[in-house]
Amino acid sequence: MAVDDDDVARAPSAAFALVLALVWLALSVIGVARAADPGWRAYQARFISEEGRVVDTGNGNISHTEGQGWGMLMAVYFDDADRFEKLFRWTNDHLHRKVDNLYTWRFEPDADPATVDRNNATDGDLLIAWALELAGRKWKEPRYVVASIDTRNAIRRYLIAEYGGYLVLLPARDGFRKDGYVQLNLSYWVMPALDFFARLEPDGPWRRLMYDGVRLLNVSRFGKHQLPPDWLRLDDNGNVSPATEWPTRFGFEAVRVPLYMYWWGLGAMPALDGVRRFWLQPKPPAWVDVISEEEAEYPLSAGGMAVRALIQGRAGRIALVPPRAEDYYSASLQMLSRIAAAPAPLLIGQDGKKL
Repeated sequence: MAVDDDDVARAPSAAFALVLALVWLALSVIGVARAADPGWRAYQARFISEEGRVVDTGNGNISHTEGQGWGMLMAVYFDDADRFEKLFRWTNDHLHRKVDNLYTWRFEPDADPATVDRNNATDGDLLIAWALELAGRKWKEPRYVVASIDTRNAIRRYLIAEYGGYLVLLPARDGFRKDGYVQLNLSYWVMPALDFFARLEPDGPWRRLMYDGVRLLNVSRFGKHQLPPDWLRLDDNGNVSPATEWPTRFGFEAVRVPLYMYWWGLGAMPALDGVRRFWLQPKPPAWVDVISEEEAEYPLSAGGMAVRALIQGRAGRIALVPPRAEDYYSASLQMLSRIAAAPAPLLIGQDGKKL
């Protein structure tokens, strides 16, 4: 049988096309499998309304930018473009502030107006901007990228400041600069998001902001257990102390510090040794006062235990589906711990390479 030269020329192209088709099919199957993930399905059923509002079931069924940002990140990871669009549309319609491209932090469905407190929350803005950039690259949607850039520029303009020898992340645009000191929350340093922005914008403030966040964590460990407090005071001379305007606890806020450090790749850092030691007990309390050493009478939630598993090197023990008894915050920590334990799942660029 004679072989035509054109057949020879076409053979590699046909083979390559077949390989591409198989790769695309495999990626599609992975995407479908992720979207059908039982944990993601359960989380949506319990905490996300049909129109895209993430409901904080442990806090009067309000919504806030933290929850919207987390939900959007989960939708990206689980390859759920339809759910992401609903989450973004609801967030944009109800929380976006056109005056500065930040987001009103709190939505109370039974209040009139629902956004009584118009201030922003910086961690929510970071989470939303991160999710938007990831989604824009993943699904080639310019609207998302533009919205992310707008919010990143607003964060740079309004929420990052030099203070006491550090570059700090103000918790909100208003209310945290005081006479001679600022109030900070180390869990607002969403390290994997800042790292992502630093890769996108090498000349931006993100890398130094991360570096100074680690510096602050290193000097912000207090009490017998050497734990970071939920809220921190930094004075204009660079001295740090637990902020007294809130309970001086390592608790529901600071539990996110080890999560974000692990997610960034620094779960084994010495600054977390106190947390690791405190969490060695079989049932750690939900919080401990870093000054008085008073402890909660109830244990760390399932979500907190998932973060504990991360920094103890036992990520494989994190449950796939959050227990039904857990509220929004605990279930969110558990889902995010699952994502953080995956191999760099949210650092992938449009070309498939790690940024």
